[in-house]
Amino acid sequence: MSKKNRFQVKVKFIVLALFTLQCTLLSIRTTAQVVNSPLSYLGLGELNDGSSITNQMMGGLGVANANGIYANLINPALLARNRYVVFEVGVNGEYKSMQNYRQKQNIFGGNYNSISLTLPLSSRWTGSLGLIPYSTVDYETRSIRRLNLIGTDSLIYTYKGSGGINKAFWSNGYRVGKEIYLGLEIGYLFGAVNRNITSQDLSDNQYYQVRLEDRTNYSDVSFKAGFVWRPKLKKDLFLNVAGTLDLTSNLKATRLKRYAIYGADGVTQINADTINNMTSGKVKAPRTARLGLSLERPSKWLVSADFSYTKWAAYTTLVDEPQVLKDSYKVAIGGEFTPDFNSISNYFKRVQYRIGASYAQTPYDFVNTGAVTKDMNITMGVSLPLRNLSYINVAYVFGKRGNLSDNKLEEQYHKFVIGFTLSDQWFQKVKIN
Repeated sequence: MSKKNRFQVKVKFIVLALFTLQCTLLSIRTTAQVVNSPLSYLGLGELNDGSSITNQMMGGLGVANANGIYANLINPALLARNRYVVFEVGVNGEYKSMQNYRQKQNIFGGNYNSISLTLPLSSRWTGSLGLIPYSTVDYETRSIRRLNLIGTDSLIYTYKGSGGINKAFWSNGYRVGKEIYLGLEIGYLFGAVNRNITSQDLSDNQYYQVRLEDRTNYSDVSFKAGFVWRPKLKKDLFLNVAGTLDLTSNLKATRLKRYAIYGADGVTQINADTINNMTSGKVKAPRTARLGLSLERPSKWLVSADFSYTKWAAYTTLVDEPQVLKDSYKVAIGGEFTPDFNSISNYFKRVQYRIGASYAQTPYDFVNTGAVTKDMNITMGVSLPLRNLSYINVAYVFGKRGNLSDNKLEEQYHKFVIGFTLSDQWFQKVKIN
């Protein structure tokens, strides 16, 4: 490799590292900027499935589908198909309409989607490091208790949760033989969740706010294993049978509770008193098992189906209190199509088109009616080619979660995700004839 090429590689590394660091710091600061969801009051909040933008275009598929261009963040075994250095970053925005029998609310929010850098380390081994949200908590509800008949004297109770858990990961995919791939993801989970209860007495003309602040910090190491069997059925036609399994289920947690008195603005602190100084222990987190099946003609089309099952019933809190959460599952189907991957004359023939749908039974029985909340959505998206196998990715998700008759709460959401896939060949020796 010439000095000029080595210099260009170093410049790429520096720019990419600085950009990744900036995105990482920004993402950690903005983790709480997600769309309000009362369901995140339960458990660890809403778990993220770890899917990249291209996965979300197809209903969240990812256990058995990969094309060697994009990074697969769901099944580490499929990383072994990547022969290019791939940097991916994405952000999402969500518009949501929520309603119960008394009121309706429209809200908008967003968060980072994922940041990853994939590196081929040998002809059989590919690694990937990155950052994704593991769970998010964001809710705020109010209730009013009248102290007299005319309602001039009242107590206002506010229940507010924020924060979440992030996962930094190092994934490895290794091709064992011609048809077998194995993978292992090592993750580090970290983050904090605040669950506060505030009461405000409107009868004393002082309007002081008394707040019970409950903050829990989480951190621990996680492991996920994956496999793929990829037999060749005939020329340019492959079957992919794959699965993943979470190998760990405990999280270290430290909890701090205190009472604080604030002024009427809710910002100016007047006094505070710690009532529970750093309770430490373990939280039993849910494990997820996934199975996937796909049929693929490389660089042309792919159809796939996934099934995942999460053992939420075994979840316990820091003080070993079980919560009433049901085991959850998700079924997703989808596919992708590229009219002509090598087309020169027609740009849109090189665009990759994707569509999918999913149906999920969530673990949430929000009002204890015995009916858990269902989540259904349809998805679509495109990858618009740039240079050197790089793409602009755009995804759209429309879905509905819950219904008024069974769950007393209904959500309709529109989610938009945009990001970049930047691919190139690094570390390869240039042969001069």
